[in-house]
Amino acid sequence: MIEIRPYRHEDRAATAALWMASWRSTGLSVALEPEEAELYRLSYERIPRELTAGWVVYLAWEGEKLVGFLALKPQADCLDQLFVLPEAQGQGTGRALLDFAKEQLPNGIWLRTATANTRARRFYERNGFTAGETEVNPVLRQPTIIYRWP
Repeated sequence: MIEIRPYRHEDRAATAALWMASWRSTGLSVALEPEEAELYRLSYERIPRELTAGWVVYLAWEGEKLVGFLALKPQADCLDQLFVLPEAQGQGTGRALLDFAKEQLPNGIWLRTATANTRARRFYERNGFTAGETEVNPVLRQPTIIYRWP
């Protein structure tokens, strides 16, 4: 059973590790280029900066194991990050987090994902999101597609 609860400071290391593992599991070159230790460091350092800038983070737990991570920017109706531990993918964690995001932002959500991330794109489309315009990600400089719900 998945339990979704707010992020706490003591979750930082586990959240960074999950984020890194899930990002690398996409197989995208931009996710595989940095050394694992460097990618973990970047994730670990980014979390407090993003929280200060407006992220609201929720974590999905299965018992004592962290299996998912969701970062919302409520002021912008943005689902900024959604990552699931690779071994938990395809088991309902992503869907539970996405449904939770819809509850938190019932008037609509937008998100971006890499155009090359076909697995994520299929996931969002299966769950009611509509593909829109494409743009270059402002941080990673990779092509992305904007999705919107409803």
